[in-house]
Amino acid sequence: MLRWLTQTSSGFVLALVVGIVLLAVLYLLPVILAYSLGSAHTKGILILDLALGWTVLGWLIALIWAIISGNGGSFDELTENDLSSGQQHNERKEPTL
Repeated sequence: MLRWLTQTSSGFVLALVVGIVLLAVLYLLPVILAYSLGSAHTKGILILDLALGWTVLGWLIALIWAIISGNGGSFDELTENDLSSGQQHNERKEPTL
């Protein structure tokens, strides 16, 4: 398998495609985290990541912003507030007036 990967053109193309996909996922990691954490600033993080993500500083700022602006890192788990009020996970909170 390693011989096929290193000594044939199709193996090289496969390795190149896999490498590009992995780099793209790493490059867009702040956006993926912002989306999965339910951040309200996902579009802003995407714009920052696309514009300045190629710099290490821009990528780090986007990553930190994605983590900080999430829903507290709960990944849709019940919070202590929800548990104390007896609210079910699938119920939506209605805003109070």
